[in-house]
Parts: sequence; structure tokens; C-alpha cells
Amino acid sequence: MLLALQIAIDSLLKSALPSLFTGPGAATVTFSADAWEFDRLSADPIAGEPGPEDAVDELVFDPTAAAGPYALTRPPCPGQKRVYLRSTGGALVALRNSEVVWDVADAASFSVVPAVGRVLSGFDHLHVMYGVVAAATRLKSSHKLALQIAAGDAESTERAFTLALAVLVINREALLRAASFSRTASGYQADGMVKTLRFTSGSSPDPVQRTLALEAEVEVRLERLIGEEEGRSIEARLSPGREVGRKTTGSDAPPRQS
Repeated sequence: MLLALQIAIDSLLKSALPSLFTGPGAATVTFSADAWEFDRLSADPIAGEPGPEDAVDELVFDPTAAAGPYALTRPPCPGQKRVYLRSTGGALVALRNSEVVWDVADAASFSVVPAVGRVLSGFDHLHVMYGVVAAATRLKSSHKLALQIAAGDAESTERAFTLALAVLVINREALLRAASFSRTASGYQADGMVKTLRFTSGSSPDPVQRTLALEAEVEVRLERLIGEEEGRSIEARLSPGREVGRKTTGSDAPPRQS
């Protein structure tokens, strides 16, 4: 579950330190096997029971073609939908209701009509929060793995390792954002994020290799997507006055508007 993090680390080192990690004779980056333990208390004991859930989509946004159209990944329930612009740095800016036009024939489709004066540069995603009917739960896990850096001689290895450590520590928050993932197949979905990343120890197995031990905490939202007919049946059974999409399976509090 740390493949996205491993790819992010490798890409970051190559982009931040191209003279050390790209080209002929470059230092190499490898990882040990990812081993983890699940938090036994994190799984909902009634995870298989469908009910109202809060869903979040991250949709690619092009400021030069802001209108879209866009489509949610799951059929939405009736109720409020909140759409935000997300910057490349992760900041969220709420769009007004008048700036989002939902398709009356397809509840999952919408277009964006930016207000006059709305600044769009620097934003690359739409962050959409909406209600769905699904069977969902969350699992938390603690991971351990090691990052190995090797070069042609002891001096090159030491230089690459110490500078790589500087890059990784200073850019830790960016790595956490890049380590998120989403997988969907056959009606099931898993959305994961790395909540914490720690650098715990290191070693020098030989003069031309350095090892950095990593520990990470991962939270994965597991969901079975509900078909349209089953979803309507469940909605009809909800208690009068209960708003679909208000149950959460974790700390999915709405972001503050900017």
C-alpha cells in the first residue's frame, strides 16, 4: 500500500537532485518489502451494511478549459454537493452554488461556470464532497520498510544519502499528499492516504550503500458501491427527516472555505 509513496520518493529525488540521481553513474534508489500490521480496532463491525456515506472525488481540472463537463465517480444521493478548487499545493477554495451547474438529466454530471474575477491559475483539481449510499469502513495500518541508496564509491554514496535526507525531510508534507491512492474494480473501491511518515533509523551495510528505515501510518477507506436499484431501496428505508450522506466513516470534516 506504499507503492505511491515509493514512486513519489523516487521522483522527488530525481527532480530535486538531478545531478546525483539521473544520468550515467547516478545513485540508485531501492526499497525493501513493505511490511505492515492492521489496527484491530479500526474496522467497523457492521462494515457490510449499506447506509448513507460521505463521498469525496478529486477530479482533474484545467484552468484553461474550466467548464468541463465533469462526472462524479459514484451515483450521488439527493442533497447538498460541495465543490472546491484545489491548488497544486493542496489548498481548497470553495466555488459558489451559482458557479456549479448540475445536469438535470444526469445527477452525477456538472459544469463549472466561474464567477467574474475568479482566479483559476494554480488550481489543478476539483475537490467534490457529496452523499452516496454505500457499504463502507476504514482500516488503519502501521508500515515499516527501508530505503536504500547506493552509488559508485563511498564518497558519492555519502553525498547522495545526506542530500537525499535533506530533500525528504523538508518535503515530507508533499510526499504525504503524493502518496494517496484510489483503486476501483467490479463495484469495489479503496481510497488510501498516508497519515504520517517518520524516519526512524539508518545503517551503512557497506561503504557504497546507505539504508534509511521508514515508518508510515496508512488509512484506507474501503467501499462497496451500491447499484442504482439497491440504492433507491435503501434510501426509501431511511428514517423520515434523515439526510442521506451525513454518516461518516472517519474524520471527513468539510474543509474550511477560503
